[in-house]
Amino acid sequence: MNLELRGAARQIAAGEQDQGLARLQALADGGDLEAHNLLGEVYTGLDGVVRDRARSCEHFRVAREARPSAAHNYGQCLWEGAFGERELEQARVWYGRGADGGFLQAKCALGNMLIKGEGGAAEPERGVALCRQAADAGDPNAQADMGDHYGGGRGVAQDYAMARQWYERAAAQRQRNAAFQRGVLDWNGLGGPIDLVSASRWLEQAYEAGRKDAAILVGRSAFVRAVPNAPRGPVDVVLLAQAKRWYEIVVVEDPDPEARSRAAVMLAQISGYEALAREQTGGE
Repeated sequence: MNLELRGAARQIAAGEQDQGLARLQALADGGDLEAHNLLGEVYTGLDGVVRDRARSCEHFRVAREARPSAAHNYGQCLWEGAFGERELEQARVWYGRGADGGFLQAKCALGNMLIKGEGGAAEPERGVALCRQAADAGDPNAQADMGDHYGGGRGVAQDYAMARQWYERAAAQRQRNAAFQRGVLDWNGLGGPIDLVSASRWLEQAYEAGRKDAAILVGRSAFVRAVPNAPRGPVDVVLLAQAKRWYEIVVVEDPDPEARSRAAVMLAQISGYEALAREQTGGE
């Protein structure tokens, strides 16, 4: 990255977004493919810039030959259908270009398409091998995908114990979907006993990493443990307070209106159990 690009990137990171974007756009207008690539990355929502997927993908289209990561990102745009219809055959091509250049995310992105038979014939063994290469090299997204493959029996024999291992490796790198899915395995007793306490820890980690939809499950776990004999007591007031706090978070933050509605219903129920708890303690 040349000095001008570095300067623009530093401005954006420092909150001087308008000035930094203007500098990058001037470089891109002058034919600088690295500037196009950086603009593509920035418009994914990087450094607080408002996400603009159409603009991001157009920059990646121009920069697709510049570096393996740009080829991958252009492939992702094609896979999503950012230019209209999904272009799965071409997505395979550009993921392949990124993978051939050594970009780890591109390897597993191509691998996932091969496993599912997207954009061409299914090649599950080759697809899993590509994902495993990227996962073994430390890519957290590929590690999470390996967890999905073992959990769902996609391209490999279903093995929840292996799914747990891969999710844990990815979650250690703050891969939010891996933490979420690891919690789901504990919740459902897949690959081990049902363990709502452990499930809550993983789901809280997923929430902290950005999975807002994890909050309602954390609240549910606390509620179930607070009132194990619902609708009767006893009531664990500490756990009930935790459940209330998480449901209040859901009402404010969950992007799903149905989840917010369910949380509001649960908060009303919790009010009743708070009254029951006061009766248990003689109104204290």
